[in-house]
Amino acid sequence: MKITTERRFKIKYQKTFAEYITGLIWSNTGDQLAIISAAGELALWQAGKTNWLRQAKRKYSLDCLSFSTDSQWLATGGQEGNVEIWQLPHIAAEPKFILDGGKAWIDCLAWNRLVNLLAFGVGRQVKIWDAKTQTIIANLDFKESSVFSLAWHPQGDLLAVSGHGGVKIWHRHKWHKQPDWLEVPGASLDCAWSADGNYLASGNLDRTISLLHWDNPPPWLMQGFPAKVTQVAWSPVAPLLAATCQNAIVLWQFNASFKNWESYILEKHQKNIQAIAFAPHSYLLASASDDGYLYFWHKQGKISQSFNIQGKFTSLAWHPEGKYLAAGLNTGEVIIWQQIIK
Repeated sequence: MKITTERRFKIKYQKTFAEYITGLIWSNTGDQLAIISAAGELALWQAGKTNWLRQAKRKYSLDCLSFSTDSQWLATGGQEGNVEIWQLPHIAAEPKFILDGGKAWIDCLAWNRLVNLLAFGVGRQVKIWDAKTQTIIANLDFKESSVFSLAWHPQGDLLAVSGHGGVKIWHRHKWHKQPDWLEVPGASLDCAWSADGNYLASGNLDRTISLLHWDNPPPWLMQGFPAKVTQVAWSPVAPLLAATCQNAIVLWQFNASFKNWESYILEKHQKNIQAIAFAPHSYLLASASDDGYLYFWHKQGKISQSFNIQGKFTSLAWHPEGKYLAAGLNTGEVIIWQQIIK
């Protein structure tokens, strides 16, 4: 596999929705980009065309979305309290399934990476829906708080769930068993597994990062952040962790000689960072902020390219082959950058 970092991009596509963009994601096959907005819009961008599944005629926002690993299902959730599941590639007028979440706001959901199991947070619970049996097969109680984020292990056997007090990790074949527990000070706001599945990171409300080497406790606790750590993201090619705190990005990399983690700071944004994402098969990191700037960072912390857009960024999503980067803004605009082939 070729690992690339030196890339250049140009704007290929722009589209404006009725309200700010709450999320976007590429299918694993890379042929569709799903986009949702605060006006309840849902659209699929494919081959330069936009196909609308939901128009801006609803009272409720859509706030989270996820493609199944085989790209046959698209799940969305939001303010209305339902999870809608669309069957693809054929676009129907209505979703194939609607899962009732009661009055709870659905703001996090994720498909398993190997099998078609959908996890979604409903208040203080996580529900697991099986596409094969078309039933809820597990109700997992977080108890301490509402669910803040979900992350499936790359091998599909573990589900990490963030909330007050830490991260709970359930085993897919043992839903009924007590989960493992990564305890953190305060609350875990975001969690993510490394690409090799060896590490679990948690960005915490109390200005720390908890980092667990799976099956090799105790965890490391990274301190010294000026504010809460809102996002954590791993490079797909090495144990390199990026974390956001206000307008800065902190990179953490394991030093095998000293058997500890070393950090360095990426400082360029002037306002809070809303999204970070590593490009597939690469150290290249994209960051987007309320200051309207999108930066492309090399592993060494140098900026290779930047764009300034009118508005505030809300989300980022890389194409699975890394040849496109999609971004959403609070103005309702969606922009897709294309890699320049030299």
